[in-house]
Parts: sequence; structure tokens; C-alpha cells
Amino acid sequence: MPLTPSFQNRSTSRRPRLARAGWWLAALLLALLAWWPAHRAAAAHTPTPMPTAPVRLDGTQPSRPLAQRSVAWVDRTGQLTVEQVEQQVDRLPFEPRAQGHRVSLGAAGALWVRFDAWVQDPDSHWELELARSGTDRMSVYHRRADGTWHQQHAGDRIAVRDWPSPDRYPVFALDPRTDAPVTYWVRIEHARVPFSGELFIHSHGQLREQRILQQFLLGAYFGMALLLTAVAVANGLVFRDRSFLAYAGYISLLGLSLAASLGVGGQFLWPQAAGWNGLAEFVLLPLVAAVAVLFVRQVVQPRRIGPALDRIALSLAALLLALTVWDVVQPGPWSFQAITAVGALTMVAIYAMLWAAWRTGDRWVRWIALGVLPVLLAGALPVLRNFDLISSGFLTQYAMVIAAAIEAPLLFYGLLQRSSLQHEAQARAKALSLTEPLTGLCNRHNFMLRLHDSLVRAQRYRHHNALLLITLDNHDFFVREHGREVADRALVLTGSLLRSVARDVDTAARVSDSGFALLMEGPVRGPQAVAASTSVLAGGLRPSDELPVGSTLKFKIVLALLPQDSVELQVNAQAHLDWLQIAMDALRREPRRSIQSVNF
Repeated sequence: MPLTPSFQNRSTSRRPRLARAGWWLAALLLALLAWWPAHRAAAAHTPTPMPTAPVRLDGTQPSRPLAQRSVAWVDRTGQLTVEQVEQQVDRLPFEPRAQGHRVSLGAAGALWVRFDAWVQDPDSHWELELARSGTDRMSVYHRRADGTWHQQHAGDRIAVRDWPSPDRYPVFALDPRTDAPVTYWVRIEHARVPFSGELFIHSHGQLREQRILQQFLLGAYFGMALLLTAVAVANGLVFRDRSFLAYAGYISLLGLSLAASLGVGGQFLWPQAAGWNGLAEFVLLPLVAAVAVLFVRQVVQPRRIGPALDRIALSLAALLLALTVWDVVQPGPWSFQAITAVGALTMVAIYAMLWAAWRTGDRWVRWIALGVLPVLLAGALPVLRNFDLISSGFLTQYAMVIAAAIEAPLLFYGLLQRSSLQHEAQARAKALSLTEPLTGLCNRHNFMLRLHDSLVRAQRYRHHNALLLITLDNHDFFVREHGREVADRALVLTGSLLRSVARDVDTAARVSDSGFALLMEGPVRGPQAVAASTSVLAGGLRPSDELPVGSTLKFKIVLALLPQDSVELQVNAQAHLDWLQIAMDALRREPRRSIQSVNF
């Protein structure tokens, strides 16, 4: 289809801006690539003072970070024991461990960290914490007062119930003796991901307070996710909407992956499964990415916009599943890096689908996009960490759960809007058997059924109903002078007026091209029917912005109390309506009269 000149001008005006943005982005990436190696080299050669004094645990500070208070060295072979490291400590290249320190250990390497701590109060209890989950194995050694070794082990290769202190993170008790400082040796194995994590010494009370707050906040998220999942499943089954079922699957899998990455799964869900505890994060995170791209594809339907984007989404999901199987069967650095790279491409594909859907202008799509965007931004942090570009910290640990807590209700609200729009159209289609499509009033067939039932009740309980037959007398004028569109607008206004006059128990209907009826359920008296007729007549005479200037709705109204005491009519609804129509035909020949009562 040829482009209009205005669209061509907008397109050509956007190209220079896009080109400039592309050049700025390329320049920024080149500058980052040039700065990063120099920054790493400078950081590696920056002298840092060796920690000389032990960490004094006197209670003045309930939490003490070990950054700049500990030294570290990497054993690339992983063969040295703690006795050998202790004996060779003067010959081994231990260096101060700064904040944000990270290192790639590989399958055989081990990181040794040494620090000295001196407890000042014999009644206090202090614990060492590695402030991250997902570490393969962590061992802490120190000599007791009698010179024998005391060792503690934790990590994903060990069932959480067998840790010295079962927790989300590895936690180890420190020696409570106060006569001298104690030297601690920490051995860390972490094969697949560059290791970076902060070591802290906490008092027992401080650590428990932290855990209570963390568990409360995490419990709030997981509780919300569980509730939304249950509601989404119910909506999906009741309304037969696969988007809600896809949402339930995505939120459930995202919650499981966050439980695995935050240590909640190992602590509460699978505390005895050491093998699955070490494998869960590497399996669940790629599956979340695959399910996420399928969920967005199901909701925004990219094949409406372009088949290429739809095929890309399906291909990426299938590729992630295949790579996950490869990584489980034959784990290695290449399979893990491939999963990380394809996961990054999946986030780009999700962004592209949401951007394409955003441009359609649907409001519900914007809620979906606003919900997914925080997760896309937070998901970039683990990717950067896996590529050894950033260290583990608060954001890499908690950004995803914060983003997921923002995402879940926004996605659910967007799906509700989408579902309401779809079901509104379905409800309108179903309502065509009961309502008249132009005015939304009851159609003639359904009105005749209600009139018959009303006549039966009136005869049984010996009371009267009222029936008003209303004709838009100037409908032909609107058609002739202003066209069918204005005439239909006048009919819609008439329907709205009748709904405002009708009570909850009354029935308003369109019974002919320009004819309407209002059935007032009894018991009704004559003055009430006359008052309703007057209200309809007066409402039509009020000016409306929807009509041509100087035009109003002019009605002719015939009313009667039913049932009519006549043997011929009885409870025959069609006979009663024909009886009033005869009176209407006579009334329309009298230009000065607008309301005619038939039998009272």
C-alpha cells in the first residue's frame, strides 16, 4: 500500500534520529570495551593494605563485613588441604579481598579465604555468613583450643538439612573462646559461574532479625504469586481463556526459579535433595525464559503483526529447551554460556513483541508491557553476572523478586482488561437473541414472551399492569432531511430515555422500525402510567447535542391498563399489542394530541 506523504515525512524524519542513536550506542559500547580491560588491570594492580589486626567482635557492631579484613588466594588445582595451606601460607600469594571481588574458579579450582576473629564476650554468639545462595560447596576450618581441626560444610552439593545451620545462605558458627584470636580458613568451590559474594560476621540476634524480615517479605511475594496463580487457573477454566492458564504457568515457574535462586527452595521445598538443589537454578531459569516468551506470544499474538517475529519466538523457546537438556546431560562452560546468550536473545525477542503490540494502541497491551519491563531490566543483571561483567550483590540477588512482585499484579490486570474486551464482544453476540442491537433494548420476540407472562400474573393476582406503546413520530423526518445516521441516533436516544424512565421491574423494548413499548409491571394505576408517559414526552422535547440544531424527539404515546376485560383478548399478548396499535394509528392522524389512554 503506498505511504501517504505525511507518513513518509515522519519516517524520513525518524531515520536520522535512529541513526544518531545507533552511533551513540555503538560509541558507548566501544568505550565500554576499551575501558573495561584497563579498569580490570588497574584494579588488579591497585595496592591494598594487608589486614593485620583480627576482627574484634565486641558487640559494638552487630554486623562486620570481611571485605578489606580478609585475604584470598585461588588454588587452581584444588588439591591442597587446609593443613597444607596453613603450612605454606607464607609462600602462597594471598592478597587482600576487596568488596566486589570476583574470580572464575573453574571445575577444579578452589578459593581460599583467611581471616582472624577475636570474640570479646564469652556469652555472645557470632556466625559467619556468605551473603549469596547457589554456591557449590563452602567449608570453614579453624583449630580448637586443643589444636584439633573443627570443620563445617554447606553448599548446593550438600542437602540443606545436613548443613551446620540450615538456612537460605551458608551460615557457620564461630568459636566462642575469648582468650586469643582464632584464624579461620574458608574454602569455596564454584565451578560454572564466576564466584563473587560478600562474607559477613553477624551476631546471632542480628542474623535472626535479618532472616525474619527477609522471610516476611519473601513470604508476601510467594503468597501473592500463589494467590494470583490460583485465580488465574480459575479464570482460565471458567472463561476458557488460555492466556490466563499461560500466565499461571509462567508465574508458577518464575516463583519456583526465584525460590531456587534465593535459597528458599533448598531450605523449605527440597531440603533433602542435594542433587536437585545444585541443579534447580540451572534448569528452572532457562525454562522461565522459554515459558515467558511463549506467554507473551500467547497474549500479544505477534503473528497478527508479522509471522517472522512469531517464528523467532517459537524457535528461541525450542532452542532454550534443547540447550537445557544438553546442559543437564553434559554440563560444561559452553552449554552454560550458550543458555545465557540465548536467554539474552529471548529478552530481546520479548521486548520486540511488546513494542510491536504497543504500537497497536490497545490499552491492555500497555499494562502487559509495563508489567514485563521490570523483569526484562532485572533479568539483565544475572546475564551480566554470568558473563563476569558485574559482581553478585543485593541487586543480582533481589532485583528479580522485586521486579516479579511489581509484574504479577500488572500482568493480571492487563489480562483482565483483555478478557473483559473479548467477553464483552461475546456477550453482545449472545445478547442478540434477547436484545435489539441498535438500541440495546429488549427485542420484539423476547418482549412478547414477557408480556404474556405479565398478563398471566396480572390475571392470577387480580391487578393491572400498564403498557405504553410509543412511536417516534418524526423518525421519517430525520431520515428524509438528515439521513439514516441521524435517524438511528434518534432511535438510540429514545432507547436511553426509556431506560431512564423504566423501573427495575419494567421492560422497555423496540417493537418496530420507529415503535417502542414500555411494560410497567403491576400493580399499576392509571395516574402512574400517565406520569410515565408525560416523563417520556417531556424527555424527548429536551434539546440534545446528538441531534441537529433545533430538532427534538416528538413522540406519540398510547397507554392502557392490562389485561383488558374482554373475552377476545384474555392473555393473548399479540392481541393486546395489536389493540394498542390500532389506537396509535388513529392518534397519529391527530396532530394536536400526543398521549391517548385507551381504557381508563
